[in-house]
Amino acid sequence: MARFVAALPSDSYTEVQMKKGTNDVARLSIADRIHQSAFAVLYPWVARLESLMGRKSDAAAVAVWHADRLLVVEHSYMRGVTLPGGHIGSNETPVLAAARELEEEVGLVIAPAEIRFLERQELRHTRLSLFECQLARKPEIRIDNREITAAVFTLPAAISEPSWTLRSYLRARRPWS
Repeated sequence: MARFVAALPSDSYTEVQMKKGTNDVARLSIADRIHQSAFAVLYPWVARLESLMGRKSDAAAVAVWHADRLLVVEHSYMRGVTLPGGHIGSNETPVLAAARELEEEVGLVIAPAEIRFLERQELRHTRLSLFECQLARKPEIRIDNREITAAVFTLPAAISEPSWTLRSYLRARRPWS
């Protein structure tokens, strides 16, 4: 994560949450390495297959803010950092998928009523529903170190390699009312 999020000299707030919500950089287990390798190999193939079949996938992403810090995650199968999120299940609404993905990826349990819809983006292979929420207290972040390898609340200016989704969100971000 440090290679994608720059350290700010006066920023003692930013803490990378590694391995099950602790700040210790733990050794990866063999199971973690196998899962990370599987994600890295299978994710691009599934995306290509859906594209070849002419299908777009439905996904939801959530910008989670605490104070002036944005939660970003690093996936084991993608370069750079992005917002927490993922595919919308066939019997799910976008906001329910957003809440489920937050819990699965970073251990945050947030009621769907607290998650605000922003916009829907038509990407090349995905229909993305974009949401955001503001947290009053800094939560404890828990990752599995398999799909998500790091998560951090950081200043947007410190992000050096944002994903396309994150870059698009930051450009269009509306101030909180």
